[in-house]
Formats: sequence, C-alpha cells, structure tokens
Amino acid sequence: MSRRRGRAFVAHILSACAMGHGLMYTERNPIDKTVANRISEHKSVLTLYLTIQALVASWVYIVLSLIQDMFPMTRRYLHPLKRALSMVFLPMGFVVSSVYWSLRLFAPSLILFPAEISPTSPTPVHGLVKLPLLADIAMHLAPMLSLLTDFVFFEPKFSARQMAIAPIIMIAYAVVYATAVEYFASQNGFFPYPFLDASSLPIRLAIYVGASCIGLGCLMFLNRLHSARW
Repeated sequence: MSRRRGRAFVAHILSACAMGHGLMYTERNPIDKTVANRISEHKSVLTLYLTIQALVASWVYIVLSLIQDMFPMTRRYLHPLKRALSMVFLPMGFVVSSVYWSLRLFAPSLILFPAEISPTSPTPVHGLVKLPLLADIAMHLAPMLSLLTDFVFFEPKFSARQMAIAPIIMIAYAVVYATAVEYFASQNGFFPYPFLDASSLPIRLAIYVGASCIGLGCLMFLNRLHSARW
C-alpha cells in the first residue's frame, strides 16, 4: 500500500468510526418522548431529516472508500458511485452543519425540540432536547468533515462537465425534498424541524431555495479551492 493510500485508509477508518457512533446512537439510545412519539407515530418523519440523509449517505461513501483502499481493482466500479454521492452530500453536509450549529448556538428553539421532562429524558437545555456532545458532533459535523477531507486530499476535483450538471442535481433534489416535506407535514400536522413549523409557506420556499443555493455555492467554492490547492 502506498503512503498516500495508507493516509487515505486511516482517514476513512476514523471517519467511519465517527459516523458509526452517530448511527448507533440514533438506533440504540432513548430520546425524549416528544421526539420519539413524532418518529414512531407519524409517516416517514425520520427519513425527512437532512441530518439522517447526510449521515447515512456519507457513511456509505466512506465504506465504499475503504473497500476501494483495500481492493484497488474495485475503483472502476465504485468510483462513479462515490463521485455521485460526493456531489450531493458534500454540499448537503455543509448546509446541515452550518444551519444546525448556527441555530444551536444562537436560536436553539428553532432547531431543538421541547423536552418532555421525565426520568428517561436526556438533559434538557432551557427545556429543549440536547444530544450528548459526541453524538452531536458525529451526526452534525462528522459527515461534512469526512467528505471534505476526502475530497480535498484524496480525490480529484470535479470536471467542468460534472459541474455543469451539478445545478440540475441540486434543483431536482431540492424539489423532491421540499415536496416530500410539505406533503408529509400536511399528513402529520408538523414539519421535521421547528424552524419550518414557525415559518409560513413563502418563507419555507425561500428556505428551500436558499439552502440549495448555499449547497451549490459550497460545491463550486470547494472545487475552485481544490484547483488552487493543487
């Protein structure tokens, strides 16, 4: 194994472990009853969280990277899938991290759910459900850092042709996601995030468009940064 592949392998192992912790936390640990009831009693709530989408997809990306590290002959089969995942979930991870941590620090009631005070509830912050710090970082920061590290240090930049289709992919994903969120909110009576519950339809549409533009801008900036770096 070359030195570069060795460094990539170590980075991928660390990333897989970090995000694996987040995945195991969502599966094994009790959460506040208010949030648990939303997930268990209503349609498709868990899959509507961009946090979960980014976490799962980023973990799959890193696992594919590990397979490619150990078996280089699989590159021709796995690399196209990795690039597709990276194009979507690298910018999504940036959007998730920037929105979550900004609101978490400055307007927590817009991103954290109210805590139901009970012996099984996690420690509330001003009456809001708070994740343990390691789980919080694993879910809301590790996906972005993992894909960013891999892209900057171990992957080539996106070609002009790939970047030309990036806006189409971003718009399509945003339309599908926004449509699903609005539909299931009409069925369930609530949105997956408190800041959407607090927003009117025009503001929600502006949020969907703004998040898509931020994601696309992030991808374009990182691709240029990659070019400048190398």
